Amino acid sequence: MTSLYKSVLCATLFTGLALSSHAQQGTIRGKVTDGESGEVLLGATVRLLLDNDVTGGAYTDIEGSYSIKANPGTYSLVVSYVSFINDTIDNVTLSANQVVFNQSLLFQSLQVREDLAVEIVAKRNQASTVTLYNTKRNSINTIDGISLDLVKRTGDPNVAAAMQRVTGVTVEDGKYVYVRGLGDRYSKSLLNGAELPGLDPNRNTVQMDIFPSNLIDNILVYKTFTPDLPGDFTGGLIDVQTKDFPDRFTLSVSTSWGINDQSSFLGEGDMVPTQQTGNTDWLAYDDGTRGVPGTIQSGGIPAPTFDPNETATIDQITNASNSFETRMFPTFDGSTFMNHNHQISIGDQFELGGRPFGYIIGLSYRNSYSFFDGLADVQNANGNTTFGFSGSRQGRFKNTSSVGSITTDLNTEAEIADVTSTRNVLWGTLIKLSYKPRTAHKFSFNYMRNQSARTRNKFLQGTIASDDPGLGINSTVLGFLERSLDVFQLSGDHAFFEGKLKANWIVSLSESRQNEPDLRFYASSFEFTSSGNIFYELRDDLYNGPSRFYRDLEESNINAKLDFEIPISLSERDGKIKFGGAFTQKERDFRETRYEYLQGPGEFSFGANTLEESGDLFVRNAEAFFSRDNLGAEIQDLFGTQIVQYKTYLTDASEDRNIYRGEQDVLGVYAMTVLPITPKLKFQGGARLEITDASTVSQDSSVAQGLLDLTDVLPSANFIYALQDNMNLRFGYTRTLARPTFREFSPFVSFDFIQDFLLVGNPNLERTLIDNFDVRWEWYPTPGEVISVSGFYKDFDKPIEKVIEPRAGGSVQELTFRNVPSAEVLGVEIELRKDLDFLGPFFESFQLGLNASLIDSKVDINQQELDFIRSVDPERSANRPLYGQSPFAVNGELAYLNDSLGIKASVSYNIFGERISVVGGANPDVYEQPRGLLNVSVSKDLGNRWSARLRANNLLNPDYKHVQEYRGVEYIYQLFNVGRTYSLSFTYNIK
Repeated sequence: MTSLYKSVLCATLFTGLALSSHAQQGTIRGKVTDGESGEVLLGATVRLLLDNDVTGGAYTDIEGSYSIKANPGTYSLVVSYVSFINDTIDNVTLSANQVVFNQSLLFQSLQVREDLAVEIVAKRNQASTVTLYNTKRNSINTIDGISLDLVKRTGDPNVAAAMQRVTGVTVEDGKYVYVRGLGDRYSKSLLNGAELPGLDPNRNTVQMDIFPSNLIDNILVYKTFTPDLPGDFTGGLIDVQTKDFPDRFTLSVSTSWGINDQSSFLGEGDMVPTQQTGNTDWLAYDDGTRGVPGTIQSGGIPAPTFDPNETATIDQITNASNSFETRMFPTFDGSTFMNHNHQISIGDQFELGGRPFGYIIGLSYRNSYSFFDGLADVQNANGNTTFGFSGSRQGRFKNTSSVGSITTDLNTEAEIADVTSTRNVLWGTLIKLSYKPRTAHKFSFNYMRNQSARTRNKFLQGTIASDDPGLGINSTVLGFLERSLDVFQLSGDHAFFEGKLKANWIVSLSESRQNEPDLRFYASSFEFTSSGNIFYELRDDLYNGPSRFYRDLEESNINAKLDFEIPISLSERDGKIKFGGAFTQKERDFRETRYEYLQGPGEFSFGANTLEESGDLFVRNAEAFFSRDNLGAEIQDLFGTQIVQYKTYLTDASEDRNIYRGEQDVLGVYAMTVLPITPKLKFQGGARLEITDASTVSQDSSVAQGLLDLTDVLPSANFIYALQDNMNLRFGYTRTLARPTFREFSPFVSFDFIQDFLLVGNPNLERTLIDNFDVRWEWYPTPGEVISVSGFYKDFDKPIEKVIEPRAGGSVQELTFRNVPSAEVLGVEIELRKDLDFLGPFFESFQLGLNASLIDSKVDINQQELDFIRSVDPERSANRPLYGQSPFAVNGELAYLNDSLGIKASVSYNIFGERISVVGGANPDVYEQPRGLLNVSVSKDLGNRWSARLRANNLLNPDYKHVQEYRGVEYIYQLFNVGRTYSLSFTYNIK
């Protein structure tokens, strides 16, 4: 475009604006995109015509956006760009103070434009899905993902629920995302392209259920590595993209209320375990109810003394023992309410200093309950009431074989009935501000806060084979887990020299905290006496003493990255060169404090008492044991001599090794190019250099410290061959890595009170290197449809596995982390999303989505562990599947979209194959069994702004079952159900 033409256009625009300044104007906004590549077009010309006369105009900015003010009327828009075919939009009607938005797709080929024009118009209600598939088709990476359209259709409340629909993705425990069957160690989470810290000390990735769906625009899953991405992912890199500011004023308010047929409206008589709660539990905060008492904070707990002259010490121990709220066990008078979920978001765009400024603010709140009860009353031989199973339960089984003597079954070590109630609260907020001071420059600020809490009350009752004959065990857990995440992001997008150099950058500060105050464990034995009474007793020779844990994790993450892009043209084919760097600094502080109750020589005995209800008996005697009269120590006179008599007293059982600090600095620099070798063949090649300096330092200086000092070069080579305009063949090779987490290579020792094992970190761990080979054929029949087949092979060098420590002594099983020699993963993925209109007019509003993954994995068992295993099972294989890896995953959806009726409906189903949940060592591995999840969602527009949605989840209510299998017999390790949920929601929208 000549400078004279630009001057005439601008003069016409300003003249028109000046002449009409007295009128109430409206605004025409839009976005101009390359219809084939999906890239926005900077500097495209938009002319506003009234009766074929130019009355205004604009140029598109760095996001391909434009804005034109005009008087009320009916106009035509002509959009043009060098070497592209013009796009004319007629009958653009504008009213006073109205904002009208138009999307323009420009094409260089008339045939492609004609093929796609009808499809784009027909799929206007799937705009983000079309954009996502366009991004997938044109990306040099292999990408899958979820669009905003699909989230709206299914009504998924959070990112974790939505992720279950992505090809090759499974979700564990409703929050942890596994990509291509690989555990969370091989996944990575980003927010708007910036790294996030973890909220769980034992996990590598962020719990994806903390992100409410109303704040999300798209979720992209990168399955192949390119040098402009972090190198520490293998299964998938998950980028959660929050909403950007809208083109016009928007307001969305929704409320949802629902029930769970297993946990809603429970109360007296339902035996729901509960604990003392704080006034702010509903806000996912502890108000101090569970805090360490001031007496202990100021003075601590001294070591016991038996010197009667040490009265100050004796008084201090007594005061500390009496300072806590004494309830160590749940009461059974809890109640539950309806599940409810509420969301609000507001956004707009206006001019600030004559330039576009936009904002979006969102807030969400969610409260839900779960409950399962595995107790059933049965009569023993004496006619007394004891325990039995009605569903939810746990089991522990042991292989007692030895070389030369192979048993035919597993020995039952424990059978436990499980009663658990849980309350989950989550609220989140998003504030995003964006400003374009110049056409080629944009700055954005993003703040996100998520706060969540889980209140868990667990009562276990059963038998342990190693205990005395006829002895049962009661065990309880009272827990409150509070998590928070604050993210501050400042980013910029820039174009220089008329787009010949592009730059984008982001600086992100993330602060996460996991606080677990007053986690209480309690166990006592019980037995029936010959007289028919029930005798309760604390057995410190069998179980750990009653304990209270305080665990606090704080992690900060500073992430800064800068990318440059230079477009290049070779023989009229467009390519680019990219280079840049990133720096990530992580700091973690973890502290565990443990208080344990001990019994003195003259300890209070539960004794034998007769009450009609054993539940009351258990509570009353436990209450007596922790009564103020039985806590602490006192000075007594024994035959004229003063002695110190300890009853039940509190000690500080904390270990210095369980207080550690972790630091990790990663510097990455890269260079890559995307070259069009031929009109149909495109090549991406380059490498990333990552320098890692990481350490964990325990407060216990006698234990080894974890250190990582690494320099890794990660190459990437990918090819895309266009078989047709809408069909690609991809293949490539990349190298990635997986570093041990702070938890894994710190010397921290944690005890799982429920599953009865120690988990010990290993400071000698090494990082894992993975060679990745990928191939994909993909076809996009229309912009909203896709058919693809992918294959991949991954070769792991020194993968990290959680293993049994065979050299550990004692009766408690010890697990640790260790590098094993190698592992392999081979897989196939299939995806289909197809409109069903080819079946006839009745099916015009139906769409079918289906994806499936078939994966085979093999990991070598460490030789020390293998020798230990074969000492009791000589025929055991020298390898096993990767921990957490599913051999298959299937997701399906049948959608009904009818604009004329305002109806959106979806029936979805997903299932995964069995996967290892506990590595058994000498015992058979524990496998989580497949379960099918069937969900239905129906929404209906109620006028222009209101809509209603009816949703039913988990309709099949399958067993959540973990089993061990030995010689064809299945042994239940854990079993429970979560119930079906039904919800009704109403939404009010202004667009």
